[in-house]
Amino acid sequence: MKVMIISDLHYDKRVFHGIDESRAWGWLLTIVDYHRPDLLVSLGDWGEDVSEAEFYELLRRVRVWSIYGNHENMGVLGKIHNILTGNYEPVLMGDGEVRVFNGIRFGAINGIVALRRRSRKGVPRKKPEEYVEYGRRLAGKVDVLLIHDSPWIEPYAGKIARDKRTEAVNKAVYEAKPKIVFSGHLHFSPYTVYRFPYGTLYVRIDSSQKHKHYAIVDTEELKIEVWENLRPITEIATKRSVEEHTSICLA
Repeated sequence: MKVMIISDLHYDKRVFHGIDESRAWGWLLTIVDYHRPDLLVSLGDWGEDVSEAEFYELLRRVRVWSIYGNHENMGVLGKIHNILTGNYEPVLMGDGEVRVFNGIRFGAINGIVALRRRSRKGVPRKKPEEYVEYGRRLAGKVDVLLIHDSPWIEPYAGKIARDKRTEAVNKAVYEAKPKIVFSGHLHFSPYTVYRFPYGTLYVRIDSSQKHKHYAIVDTEELKIEVWENLRPITEIATKRSVEEHTSICLA
């Protein structure tokens, strides 16, 4: 079965840094119609302008699971539910929640880490210790960890700060020790692939109109492909390579 993973769609009715973000929703429907995934997973940052009606246009096409990032319409995201499953399954996953799809356990940690501010524009943020605690709660319970915020890794040196915030994300991933962790939040390149020393594969993707990247996961083979728009870029993991303890970084 096929899972599509997106992050940072940033659907807003504006032109930002020369990029027309109002095109994002139509683009999303196009790639969903092309791939026809069995499940769409979002790592957050849908954007602030998405409406309930637009979400249900998507939900008539595909089952959706999502965490929230730091740019959301929480009033909409928090109340929509899947209509293809027949059980009023919420789209939004809770912190520490585990859902199973085709035998694969997906766990969620929402939002970003902040040292002071508890929310911005109605979107909650977490203290470092809160973020780490959810990683501990998920230890041994998940195959795939879904996060929005980014850990600090060696390829990010000079690009993001190595501080209490990013170290908290690192610690949460280490505590949970999933086979794979997907994240978003960063936009300096289309995607990153990295292997942590303890074996977890890290994949970051940027689905904004700047980069238009997303991942396709074959849940039977645990094979992951990164796509740009409607063009496959690379296969970055197979069931065999997930078990290897090597590190790579792309883009």
